[in-house]
Parts: sequence; structure tokens; C-alpha cells
Amino acid sequence: MHGRVKKDIVEPTPEEKAKQREQVRTARSLFAKLLDLRKSQTYNDQALEMTSKALQFHPEFPTLWGYRRELLTSTGSTEKPLQELLKMEMKLLEKALRKSQKVYSIWFHRKWVVERLFQEMNADEEAIRNLLSTELDLCNQLLAVDERNFHCWNHRMNLMDLMRTWGKDKSNSMDLNAIDLKLSTDLINQNFSNYSAWHLRTLLQQPLAGEEPRMKLNVEEELEWVQQGIYTEPNDQSVWLYHQWLTLEHSQLPRITHCAILDGEFFIFFSRPVCASVATVGTVRGCLEAIPRSALKRTRPRSVRRSWSVGWRFLPETEAKFRDEVQITVTLESCGTGLKQSTSVFNGQPFDLDTEMSSNQELKCELSEEKKEILKSELMRIDELLEIEPDCRWALLARMRLQLASSPPEEATLSSCLSSLERMSSLDPLRRNFYADSKADALMMQSLTMWSGQGRKGDLKLVGLGLKKISPTAAAFAFGVRILRLDENELHEFGPLLGLLSLIELSVSKNQIRGDVAEIFALKRLQYVDLSWNYLSANLGCWNPPEKLQKIDLSGNTNVTELGHEKLSQLFPTAWKLQFGEGKCLAHK
Repeated sequence: MHGRVKKDIVEPTPEEKAKQREQVRTARSLFAKLLDLRKSQTYNDQALEMTSKALQFHPEFPTLWGYRRELLTSTGSTEKPLQELLKMEMKLLEKALRKSQKVYSIWFHRKWVVERLFQEMNADEEAIRNLLSTELDLCNQLLAVDERNFHCWNHRMNLMDLMRTWGKDKSNSMDLNAIDLKLSTDLINQNFSNYSAWHLRTLLQQPLAGEEPRMKLNVEEELEWVQQGIYTEPNDQSVWLYHQWLTLEHSQLPRITHCAILDGEFFIFFSRPVCASVATVGTVRGCLEAIPRSALKRTRPRSVRRSWSVGWRFLPETEAKFRDEVQITVTLESCGTGLKQSTSVFNGQPFDLDTEMSSNQELKCELSEEKKEILKSELMRIDELLEIEPDCRWALLARMRLQLASSPPEEATLSSCLSSLERMSSLDPLRRNFYADSKADALMMQSLTMWSGQGRKGDLKLVGLGLKKISPTAAAFAFGVRILRLDENELHEFGPLLGLLSLIELSVSKNQIRGDVAEIFALKRLQYVDLSWNYLSANLGCWNPPEKLQKIDLSGNTNVTELGHEKLSQLFPTAWKLQFGEGKCLAHK
């Protein structure tokens, strides 16, 4: 596992086999007796002793660990204090871990025991510090043997969270962030290819909702250190993943990218999906509603979980009109905890899609001067590396991402990116589909940027790019488009396209879209739609077509065309032209 050589298995002698068989017979008899004792709810010192012996012989027995938890928490099972029993349990667990370090039930039981000890020792700060020190030493020893033991990493993470909660009100609490940083540094210095240690480093610098990062490391110094790992092993993935995070994702919280007005309604868009709650536009307060992605009626009630979306509809508490430059403040949850909130602020003029006042507006990537310098410097370093290692696909991929992030996708930049993708595809044919998707996304963003630069008017043509999906951020960028052509791609669903509420004409012919035709009826402005040669079906109970729908082409969708003339005309009463097969056209007023 993880590239480690499996140890040779030594064939036991006949005498050893006989001894093992005898041990198994004894253990099976003991296990059966213990299961009977648990079934009869027998909780006493004898059961504690028997389960201890059984688990020392075979620690991979979740039921017996569960029985021990019942024994430890039942009243009257023993005269010993619970804290003393828990300390004895820690010794039993150490013996179990010597036999097997990757058993879920052992680690779960240790987590349970540690949490109980924290409760019992709550008033004794020194005892808790000793417990922490013991547990951290254990984790360090196990990670020194196998730095990828995710059971140990999870246990350590739970332990540190427990200590942070306990130490919040303690003036002399330990510097847990420094402990994490030291462990990460030590493990990486031992072996640069340590995904978990790099990930721990990102967590230390990751800003949480409503909070500052736990630590602020010097990005330039971190990049210098990363360069050592890259030049040591240019094809190691873990170092490049941290490099990508440092250069492109470091300290990036969701931000409002733009806003728009459509049919008198106000829409707000973010750089990535967020869980938003309330907003203030100018002086008007209101709540936010995620832009719907389907017109289908729900057969089950909406989940109590909050929606996450890139685009949101603003529902003001009082009637208001927004035309000029506005200030927007949105309360959002940028993490999934739901406990802390942060705010995102935007100042600018909305895209007025009702009056077409947005002709000179263009969406641009916002980068600080410091960020631009970092990206420029890293691009130069990667170019130098590629002169030495021209076949390093991770360097080629990093260069492409940095080029797209540091400047608009102009012709020269795009040409370089496409050349890199072709090179990577030949070097790494196993992931050729990934590179094909990246190429399609790059071509799409070029078309979107050109369309935006031309005043966001006219057709948006994304024909034959090989697109398999449209990302939510790309759809948000295209909000306001009236005519969209996506023919001859490989789309499997409508997805974020259903959030393009401004669409009047949509063409997605010759894709691989599955689902119900009724999904597109979330687009209430639709007048012309070409859905031909897909794999769509029709649920007769869910139809409510747009009032202005005039023409729809369903040719090649066998499940729909089998309905016939009469049913189709009933389903599309406003359409004056309905195409549903080769040479089959239904026209009516």
C-alpha cells in the first residue's frame, strides 16, 4: 500500500501451525462466552478481565471494544474509580496498537477513552497536559514509522480540537499551532512526499469564516522551501499540490464578483458557491434566495440543509430600484460548520440587463500587486525548471494554471496553454480526458471573455468545444446572455445552465443530456429552444412551459417523440412550431 514493498510471508512450521490452531480454538471459545455475557448484560470485574485477555490476543474485534465501553460506564461493574479504569484502558490500547496500527475499532475506542479522561480530569490542568503530551508522543512515534497512517492523523486532529476547546479560557494554554507547524516541518524535511503534512500546513494558514488564519506564514519563504522539494523530485504530486494552493488559493475567501438587474429583480454573484443568508443593497435590507436550477416539482419536501450557490436573487424587505453604483454587504457562511458568519462587501454598478446599460462593463480578475508579483516570479521559476525537465507534466500544468490566473486568456496565453495541454496529454495518456476537459474549459473562458469584452451582446457561441459540463462560476460569468449555442458538445445535464434566467434562445443539439425536458422550463423567458439529439424524456405530470415559448425541436429524443402529435401539442400549447423527428413538424397557432 502507498508504494511500500510487502514483506515476505514466512511459511510456519507444522509445530507452529498446530500451536496456532490450538490458540484459535481457545480464542473462539472465549469469544463465544463473552458474546453470551454481553447478551445477558453481565457487567463485572471478571468480564473486564476476560475481554482484556481476548483483545490482547485479537484486537480487531469491534464488538468486544463496544462491550468494554459498556463495562466501563455501567454502575456497579467494579469498585475501582472510573479515572483509574480509563488509565488502565490506555495501557491495553497501547498493547493493541503494537499489534495493529490501522484498525478502526482500536482508534475509535482510544478516542472515546481520551474524551472520557478529559471529562474526569477537567479540574486538573497538569494531568490534562500530561495526557496531551503522552498522546502526541504516541502519534509522533507512529507517524515516524508510517507518515501516511490516516487513523493516527485523524486521532491527532481530534485530540488537537479537544485541546483547543479546553484551552480557550486558559491564559497559559499550550501553543498548539506551533506544535502543528513543527510536526509538519519535521515530517516534510524527512520526506517531501507527505500529503498529510502539506495538508496540515494549509490548514494552519486557511482563514475560517469570521476568523483570521491560525498562523500567517511568509508566502515567499514557503515558496522558496517548496522549490527545494520540486528540484529534489520534480514529479512528486504532493509538493505541486501545496504549490498550487500557495499561489492560487492561499487566503482566498469567497467574494462578490458582480451583480445584475433582470426583470426588475436584483441578482448577486460570487467567486465560488456560498451559503448566503441576508444582504443589504444600498440602504435596503433583504434575504437571499438561490437561483433555481430546475422547474420540476419536488416529490419530497426540501431538505432543512441550506442551499449553496454562486448566484442569488435578492428579495428586498421594501420596494426599491437599483440603477446606479451600489454598495452590497452579504452575510455568508464560507465554511460548512454553520457556526460562524462572515461578510462580503462589493461596490460597483450592476449589469442592467433590462435597459442594456452594461455595454461598457467587463468582468476582470481582481489581483493585488503582491499577488501579481508572486505569480510572475513563479512563472519564471517554472520556465527555468522546464528548461532542465521539459517532460515534467506537473510543471507544465502549474504553468498553464498560473498563466490563466495572472492574465486574461488572450490569444498568446491561450496558445501556450493549449500547447502545454497537448504535451501533457502525450506524456500522460492515462489522464488524457482530464487534459481534454481542461482544454475545453480554456476555450470556453476565452469565448466568454471575448463576449464580455464586446459588451455582453449578441450570440454566445460555445459550439464543438468538447464541453462535458458548465461550471457554476462560468454560468455566473455568462449571466445576461440572451442567445446561447452549445451544440455538438458532450454535456450530460443542463446543470448551471438553468440559472441563466435571461435566455431567450437556447441550442444544445447533439449533446448527451439526460433527464426531463421540463427542467429547462425554469427559464421563463425562453422563446426558441433546440434540444434535438439528446437522451431526454418527458414526465407528463410536471409540465409548465414558458408562456412565450414559440419553437422547440425535440428530434432524436426517442422517449419524447414516441408520445406522438396529440400529446406533444397539448404539452406545448404556446409553441407555433414543434419539431420532433425527421420530417415531422407540428405547427399550430
